[in-house]
Amino acid sequence: GRATFGPASLATIRGPDNENRNPVPLDRIPKNVRNAVLAMEDARFYDHPGIDAVGIARALWVDVTAKDMKQGGSTLTQQVVKNLFLSQERTAERKLREALLAIAIERKLGKDEILRLYLNEIYLGQAGGSSICGVDAAARAWFGKPIERVSLAEAATIGGVIAAPSAWSPARYPDRARERRDIALGR
Repeated sequence: GRATFGPASLATIRGPDNENRNPVPLDRIPKNVRNAVLAMEDARFYDHPGIDAVGIARALWVDVTAKDMKQGGSTLTQQVVKNLFLSQERTAERKLREALLAIAIERKLGKDEILRLYLNEIYLGQAGGSSICGVDAAARAWFGKPIERVSLAEAATIGGVIAAPSAWSPARYPDRARERRDIALGR
């Protein structure tokens, strides 16, 4: 049999790491998706200058009491900086560079542009042998529709799986994904 490709699969961009992405402007991403992601990943996004002192303090407390660097404490802006400009190493020096770059990027780009970058860049798991990057690619992979057409429950599912997409993938672990969806809806 010969492989066939629908319009949705032909319209995506695959980078050198076999990443499935379909970047979309912020105004095409429903408010429910934006709210779900912010509720789960950075509830104070529009109130901080790129770093969140409360989040950092919480993460440090958990790390110290657990005697391990388990918590990130990163804002969405810091995650964008890390994903686009820095390595994934977990060192104090890298975290400091991340924080300084986050503040600079917030001043240069503004909140909406950073949110657009984040929503189009965020890693959301694997499908068909490629990485799902961005909320539109996730909506197409998991729900068979563009991001503009997701329901409230689907939006909450997308927001809920970001922290651990391999463990909470709706394609592989629907029960776990529903639990995360319900947490996102509660927030």
